[in-house]
Amino acid sequence: MPEQTELPPTQQKRNLRFWFLCAGGGLCAVAAASAVAGWMAVSHVNLGPFVGRRATAMLGRPVSVETVSITPGRWVKLALSGVKVANIPGGSQPDMVQVGKLEAEVKLSSLLHGPMLVRHVAGEGIHVLVERTPDRQPNWRFDTHGLPGVQSEKPPAPRPAPAAITLPSQVVPDDRSAYPTALDVVFRNSDVTYRTAHGSSFRTTLNTVTLQTQSATTPVKLVVDGAYNGQPVQLTVNMQSFDALRHTHTPYGMVVQGQSGDLKFTFDGTATDPVNADGLSGKITADTPTSRPLMTIAGMALPQDIPLHMEGQFTHAGNFWSLTQGKGMVKNNALSITLAELDEGTRGQPDRVKADIAFDHLNLNDFLGKEGASNPASTDMVLDVSQNPDPLIDAHLSAKGVTYNIYHFSDASLTAAVTPGVMAVKNLSLAYLGATMTASGQIAAADQGKAHVQGAVALTKVDIDRFRRALGFQAVPLQGQVDMQMTASATQHTVNAVVQQADIAAAVAMTNGALDRKIIRAASADLRMLFHTPQGTTPVSCLLGVVSSHGGVGQAVPLRIKTAEGTLSANARFDLNRRWFDLTFGSQGKTTGRFALDIPVQVSGSFSNPHIGLARWSADGRAMLAQSERLNALPAGVKQFAQRNACYRAIAQ
Repeated sequence: MPEQTELPPTQQKRNLRFWFLCAGGGLCAVAAASAVAGWMAVSHVNLGPFVGRRATAMLGRPVSVETVSITPGRWVKLALSGVKVANIPGGSQPDMVQVGKLEAEVKLSSLLHGPMLVRHVAGEGIHVLVERTPDRQPNWRFDTHGLPGVQSEKPPAPRPAPAAITLPSQVVPDDRSAYPTALDVVFRNSDVTYRTAHGSSFRTTLNTVTLQTQSATTPVKLVVDGAYNGQPVQLTVNMQSFDALRHTHTPYGMVVQGQSGDLKFTFDGTATDPVNADGLSGKITADTPTSRPLMTIAGMALPQDIPLHMEGQFTHAGNFWSLTQGKGMVKNNALSITLAELDEGTRGQPDRVKADIAFDHLNLNDFLGKEGASNPASTDMVLDVSQNPDPLIDAHLSAKGVTYNIYHFSDASLTAAVTPGVMAVKNLSLAYLGATMTASGQIAAADQGKAHVQGAVALTKVDIDRFRRALGFQAVPLQGQVDMQMTASATQHTVNAVVQQADIAAAVAMTNGALDRKIIRAASADLRMLFHTPQGTTPVSCLLGVVSSHGGVGQAVPLRIKTAEGTLSANARFDLNRRWFDLTFGSQGKTTGRFALDIPVQVSGSFSNPHIGLARWSADGRAMLAQSERLNALPAGVKQFAQRNACYRAIAQ
């Protein structure tokens, strides 16, 4: 047997390296084959239970998934069905999210080098409940243990004052830096329901939702065909790119165009937290010839069509909503909105509304009258005061002109507040027939659906001639302007009923006017009237009367008119419902001349056709003329007004 020759050391090292390389290559080949085989086998494995467990661990909330399938490739295909994400404790339903079917393709390389890129996203039967529990805990915050792109759930922070959240930039957005890019998305037969802490639900039905973009750097277009609270709505939203979306602290631009029935609206602005539709700021417009779609969305009903056009600067930050720099038209009534704010209430508390709105001319008959009604005198306003109003309101309304019923007012201003059981009128002022009225008071809830109205009213510069023409009086011998201070109260159901049935105590005063000389002579039964009739007027140095009425029926007792030619004392009864009055007046003997008999005169009858004659000469008549106790019975504010008049001392003596 031939003797084997030992290889040189160098050759032995080469052979050893060769065998190591072969072994290593074999192992790599086996590993690669195993990986390929495993990767290909993934598409035949249901990963639903595994994904459910992992999602539960990451979200800190129970998640169940019936099926999950993955198809490998350069674009990894993902399909899942039967997904349920549990709601938070105290939620109104067990599940926050339910997904019937969802499919998507994810670019494999984006899983390694993010942000993730997806395409061909298709979903159906997706139901989302977004709500705040009664203690205002939001269910859309998850305990993600630091998972990027999602904000962890936190206990509700104390609610800041409205002034502290007026700027949308103060909304702290979720971290959007890792949000994926979706090239094309289609959802069908889905819905999103928002439920407030008070239990009110607002359901958005999504028949079809499509989202399209060419790449992460190109604009995004979102189209929605659905309904809101049963009212059909179509939206087209043109947004900035996904790259811009991932800049968390930069407001994200968008233009929203929507239509619902005859309502068309737009929003052109930005959002600091677009995923949660929060931190909104921009211009908003709305047009509708009927307002019915708008009221349906708001859950309200209208007795008539109200054409509406509105535009202004809109902001939404957390619980705070506002519209400023607004202007528009409501049923041919032009208006401007300096401020309109809504601050959502905390647990068990009502929302709060603050507004400052000015009208050019406000025709209340357009809103309060019946549709098609031709008689403005039928216009009325129901006094409905809630014991638990929601929202609470603090508002200032003004108008250059106001039409109500058959009346036309100017320079109207109202500052009022709605609180539980009370509507407080802090200030009401308006002008009518050259006179100015200011008032304050309140409207409080009463039994049987009525309201108790009480207030103090001041009238200044009431021109006697203008008002008597408006009331249908014949010409009166007194000229000039009077001022009035009064209190009024009534418990009724409507404004017109309050006006007709109110209890009124008032003082009427004049410090500069004129009285027909014939009245002085006639009231004093001056014998000189037999020879000639005096012409012209005599100045009135003071006039003071005390008026009381109930249900439009009342009296003016006493009434004193002081002139240079004599002083008249009078009393009057009236019935505004029958348009009837009875006036008795006479002169004070010590203020008239020696030819005066001082016999009282009576004027009575209808406003338009009174009769004049001598009053009954009786102790009762004299006592009525001399009556003064009414001055002591006046309310404090009215009495102080009367005391400033020079005739007060003469009557009170």
